[in-house]
Amino acid sequence: MSGRSLLAYARRAAGLTQDALARLAGTSQPTLSAYERGTKSPSLAVAERIVEAAGHRLEVVPNLEFVEVPGQHGLHPFWLANQLWRLDPERAFRMVLLPGPDHDWPVPRRPYYLHDRTDRARAYELILREGNPSDLLDHIDGALLVDVWKELDLPDPIRRAWQPLIRNALPSRRPRATRAGSESPPGALIRLRPSERARHLRLGKDEHEDHPSG
Repeated sequence: MSGRSLLAYARRAAGLTQDALARLAGTSQPTLSAYERGTKSPSLAVAERIVEAAGHRLEVVPNLEFVEVPGQHGLHPFWLANQLWRLDPERAFRMVLLPGPDHDWPVPRRPYYLHDRTDRARAYELILREGNPSDLLDHIDGALLVDVWKELDLPDPIRRAWQPLIRNALPSRRPRATRAGSESPPGALIRLRPSERARHLRLGKDEHEDHPSG
């Protein structure tokens, strides 16, 4: 999604007109219109201010990738992510029927209530063993996985493969070495802290926002 379409999406999702959002963000309707058309480019601080005024926030989200791990010791292949991810609460705590209608998993189909800790653990065990990347992304929340990790009954190869992601997401008593230029260890849950909203919504317009970039 381009910067201009992002601003338009945030505004429309909030049900706001350009004039209403411009007033909330401390800019003008013509300037916001120019941003949305792509004839002007806002600075990152201005774009963040506009998105937050529409009730959203900008986030830095690492690319999520999956690799299929070959089966070993009688276990069939399974999928492993390169980092953990988060679900919206509504999805993370809903009721799901597993296996899905298009799955050939060796278990009977039944409902799992993800708001219930025990049911969630049983569902996560099943998905980690049998699921594909879509199943993982649809039903597993990274923080909730960390929370029930010690309670999961998993084959050793699956536990060993996922263990580094779980360990990196947990707090450590000692600062863990990080990659150069990175504030979080590989595999950790990464989210930007909320911006200083008051700073971005201070009186007056950004001195650069009414001037075309370049």
